[in-house]
Amino acid sequence: MSECLMFGMDCEARCMTSMTADEENICFLVGTNNIKNDKNQVNKLFMDPDASRLMSKCFRHPAGEVRAIAAHPTKSTIVATCTADFSSLGGTHSITIWNIEEDKRTLETVSRLPTEPVMSCLEWEPTSMRCATLTPFVPEIQLLDMENEPRIVQTMKIQLENEENEMFGVRWSPHFDGNMLGVTTGRTVMCMDSRTENEHLKVKDAHLHRTIAMDFNPNLQHVIATGGDDGYVRIWDTRRTSSAVMSLHPHAHWVWSVRFHPVHDQLLLTGGSDASVVLSCAQSVSSEQLKVFKDDDEEEEEEDDDLVEKLQDGQLERIDEHEDSV
Repeated sequence: MSECLMFGMDCEARCMTSMTADEENICFLVGTNNIKNDKNQVNKLFMDPDASRLMSKCFRHPAGEVRAIAAHPTKSTIVATCTADFSSLGGTHSITIWNIEEDKRTLETVSRLPTEPVMSCLEWEPTSMRCATLTPFVPEIQLLDMENEPRIVQTMKIQLENEENEMFGVRWSPHFDGNMLGVTTGRTVMCMDSRTENEHLKVKDAHLHRTIAMDFNPNLQHVIATGGDDGYVRIWDTRRTSSAVMSLHPHAHWVWSVRFHPVHDQLLLTGGSDASVVLSCAQSVSSEQLKVFKDDDEEEEEEDDDLVEKLQDGQLERIDEHEDSV
């Protein structure tokens, strides 16, 4: 296994986002969800200059539990959170935009939108500055204008095959000019067009019991990946959804998250409730079909052979040093 950098959190955490706006550093924001409100934080994790250890800056999150978190796509000091505050009877919930004051080590409230009930997902679309959010047992996706303050501008109704189905997550497609969203519910994954609010496509029975996670291939607009509570990751060609083009079994339990590499789409990273993170390769169904060219230079041939061997379909790396579900 490759070297694994670790950082211990003061409280339990269930949400993390990368800070793509910071182009100079590798940074992540992690929100905690401790039932004691005064204990909750947003932690900024980053590598030290030598990339030998993880560093942290801690910011108190005064609005209670962080149920979902999203970093601004272009402004490295702006972050949004879905919050749950149970200091009063019944609790209060909101979507709040914060300004990160690194010198003061505080989160300054920019604006706040009360919500009912608590939102469990927050996805920021980089081109339109809209956020998508949902509640597990409410069959709708809410789109928010985040330019100045969180403001609901559209509510998309989702037609469920079973009223008891839970909605697990929503993802923006990097294609279709930021107008396509993927949502997982029950055993199904579907894509919704925000312009028409209609179903663009649906993959039924993507997994044995529940389809929990999905992601869009960044290079191929007709390819998606799904993860389910059967431990499988499946890759689908949305033009022919009768069967998956590839099935991988990287986890012994539920697959909570799946992500394509943002550039090299043959690489997928998954996290599961078996307390492991797995890097898998799907070279044979990616946009980067590796071609080995014959060359008189023996050294180049050896390098190509090594690369082919490393990028065989299947598991490349596994990190199983977590103590709990990832």
